Amino acid sequence: MSFFGRVEEMCAAFVERAFANMFPSDLEPAQIARKLVATMEARTRPAQDGAVAPSQYAVYVHADDFARLSPHRAYLEGEWVALLADVGERVGIHFERPLRIELREGSDMVAGAVEIATEEDETARVRSAYLLRVLGGIAAEPEFRISGAARVGRSLDSDVHLPDPSVSRIHALFDVQNGALVVHDAGSTNGTYVNKERIDTAVLNPGDVVAFGHAELRVEKP
Repeated sequence: MSFFGRVEEMCAAFVERAFANMFPSDLEPAQIARKLVATMEARTRPAQDGAVAPSQYAVYVHADDFARLSPHRAYLEGEWVALLADVGERVGIHFERPLRIELREGSDMVAGAVEIATEEDETARVRSAYLLRVLGGIAAEPEFRISGAARVGRSLDSDVHLPDPSVSRIHALFDVQNGALVVHDAGSTNGTYVNKERIDTAVLNPGDVVAFGHAELRVEKP
């Protein structure tokens, strides 16, 4: 099983345990939890003593969502920290400083949307976005907007949901790093291709065509 697959299993179990009772009909805290893990995955980098991930995360949501979630803010932030710490310990990721996650009200956001920023993002004030326009294959939407870490796959929990039989449940991961869109294959069965060349990790440019199984998406700037 790939690193991403192992992390997803742990994330799913933790999310069910932490949020099922408190938010039985509201999946948003669980969706935020998965996006936090995806961001940690994307920003993990090699270090002398293993792998290191960012230790500070800001969770931006629409004003209406913030008002609804803020009464539970301390609980949610504590559970998100516990999730990242647990995942990190199990897969050999460490943090340079104590973990800190803050729920914040975002500006110019759509209700239901979530953006995750790490300390590097906050320092650089990078807010780049890309569009992925579907050219072929089966996709839940005709296009997807990417402004940070986003999972690609057949799973319903994917940010880029591609319910195509040729696409793995957890197929790949997108991330926006210092304004550039990066794609990482997640150990998929049929591979990830950029302009018809199979890749493990690649920096993408507008006009590039990314293929996951039979699904093809073109990178565009909105």
